[in-house]
Amino acid sequence: MIHDAALPPSIRPSSVTAIERQGIGFTSARWSPADLERLMAHLSNAGAGALSQLRLAELQAIWEETAADFVDPASAERRALDPALARLSGLSPAGLQAALEVVLGGVSGASTHALVERAATVGEGPSPLLVILSSNLPGLAVQSLLPALLLRRPILLKSPTSETLFTPAFVRALAGRQPELGEAVAAVTWPGGDQSLEAPVLAAAGRVLAYGEASSIASLERRAPAKVYAYGPKTSLAVIGSAAPEGSIATGLARDIALFDQRGCLSIQAIYTAGDAIGLAEALAGELSTAARELPPGPLDPVAVAGVQQIRMEAALRGLYSPELPLDVGTVVVEPRPEFQPSPGLRTVRIHPVEDMAKLPEILAPWSGQVQGAALAGKGAWRLQPALEALGVSRCAAPGHLQAADATWHNGGIHPFEALTGRALRSP
Repeated sequence: MIHDAALPPSIRPSSVTAIERQGIGFTSARWSPADLERLMAHLSNAGAGALSQLRLAELQAIWEETAADFVDPASAERRALDPALARLSGLSPAGLQAALEVVLGGVSGASTHALVERAATVGEGPSPLLVILSSNLPGLAVQSLLPALLLRRPILLKSPTSETLFTPAFVRALAGRQPELGEAVAAVTWPGGDQSLEAPVLAAAGRVLAYGEASSIASLERRAPAKVYAYGPKTSLAVIGSAAPEGSIATGLARDIALFDQRGCLSIQAIYTAGDAIGLAEALAGELSTAARELPPGPLDPVAVAGVQQIRMEAALRGLYSPELPLDVGTVVVEPRPEFQPSPGLRTVRIHPVEDMAKLPEILAPWSGQVQGAALAGKGAWRLQPALEALGVSRCAAPGHLQAADATWHNGGIHPFEALTGRALRSP
C-alpha cells in the first residue's frame, strides 16, 4: 500500500485511513494541531541534531543514489509508484518519465557538487523549514529539499492534496539509506489554508518556502509575516531573432512547450519573432505533432479545453493563421497583436511577429516580475537578455533547454541558499 506521509519513527498522526483518489488506493494520515506541533518540535530538536552528524560528502552520495533510482522506471521505488504517480499528476507515463528526468537531472551531478561546495561556507540552521508545494510539477520537492539538507536544516514538506505520493516516497527512500535523515525530514499533507492546522507549523518554522497560487501565498504572508519566501505563479516565453533558422529551433520550442504539459513556470506560453512567423508556426506545428507521439499529453482538463477552443474560434473569426492540429497535440496561432497573453494550456502558444526587437521590453513591461524564463535564439534575441533580466526574467536559455534548470538556478532571481538563509552566499 502506498502512503501519503513520511515521518520520523517516533511521530504518529491522529489517525490513518485508506482512501481512493482517481482509482488509486493509498493510506492517508489525518492530523490535529497538536500532532503537527509535536512534529515540528521533533524536527527542531532531534532532527537538527541528526543532521549535524552527517558529512556533506555523505549527504551528496545518498542524494545522488536516491535521485537516480527515482529516474529509473525499473527501480523498486518507481515500480511502487507507477502508474499511480502518472495518474495523480495528470501526465501520461511518457510525460511523467520526461518530467522526472528533467527535475531530478537538475539536482544531480555537477550542479549538486557546486551546492555542496557552497554549503560548506554556511553554518547550520537553528529552526526547521516549511515548504508548501504546488501540484503543477511532479518532483518539485527536490528543488528545496536538496539545499535544505546541505544546509543541515530540518524540513517539513507539505504535498498538494492532488498529488501526495512522490514526496513521501522520496523522503522514505532517503531515510532508508541514512536513518538520520528520517529524523530530520517529514512529508505530509493537509487541506491547504486550514488555519488551525497551520498555526503551530507556521509558528515553529524559521522560514516558509511557498509554491502555488497568489491567493494562497498571500494568506501565508499574512499569518507568518517576514517568514515567507514566495515562488508564485509565473510564465515564460521565447524570443527568436530574424537570422535564427526556424526549422532548427522548432524542435527545442516544442519540447519546452510539451514538457510538464505546459504547466511549469518555465513552460513557453508565447513566442516573439523578428523572422517569418508563418514559417515558424508551420515548423512548430510539425514538431508538436512529433512531441505528441513521443510525449503524449495527459488527460485533457475541461477548463483548459474550453479556453483553447475559445482561442481557436477567435483565430478563425479574425482570419489568423493557425495550422490545423488535433486538440490534444497543441494549438499554434500567429497573433499580430504584440500584447502578451497567457496560454490556457494544452500546449497552446501564440506567435507574435515583431519588426523591431528593441521594443519587446516595452511590450512586456506590464508583466514585469511575472515572467520567469526566456528561450532565446539568434543574436538579436540574446542582445535583449539584460533588458529581460531587468523585467525579472531569471533564466535565459536556448530553445529546448529552458526547462532544464539545475540546482544552481536563481529561481525568481534568488539563489536557493539565499532563500533559505535570508542572506547572500559567497561562491566557493
